[in-house]
Amino acid sequence: MDTPDREIGDSLAGRMVQRLAARPPQAARAAGPVDWRLAAGLAAVIALGPLATIVGAGMLERSAGAESVRLAAAAAPRLKTEARASDARRALRQAARDPGVAVWLDRLAAAMPADARIARMSRAGDGAMEIEIAAPDPDLLRAALRRDPALAGFRETGQRRAGAMIAVTLRRAA
Repeated sequence: MDTPDREIGDSLAGRMVQRLAARPPQAARAAGPVDWRLAAGLAAVIALGPLATIVGAGMLERSAGAESVRLAAAAAPRLKTEARASDARRALRQAARDPGVAVWLDRLAAAMPADARIARMSRAGDGAMEIEIAAPDPDLLRAALRRDPALAGFRETGQRRAGAMIAVTLRRAA
């Protein structure tokens, strides 16, 4: 807040006005010779500033790119090992969680018609269970397997003639 005893000329703006009024105008000042070399040097420095920035940024970019390639090459073996370990953990987790072959054989033996036979049973590389069952009538086999809720996850992936029987291939995803 302004105090009443302060003069207007005592403010910052007032002092600036007083100083500017006390200076002689530009034309009245003594004009000395212009040093054109100094002016050209100053103009060159001003023009070279952005160019130096662009060149410096390019050098930093190349350096960072080379460092990135070097770090990627150094980390590649470790990343490959980590990926293998992750795949192994996933396979172990899947094997521990899924029922074993004996459990599936028990379930299938209880659900299948009496004249059907298991021709092949395997676990695929991706963890899926594949079963090939030979039966004289695949429709009766399908109906019998649908009655057991545990076997409902199996989907038919193929069918072929195997002598007097028809081999039905079933697959349950991991």
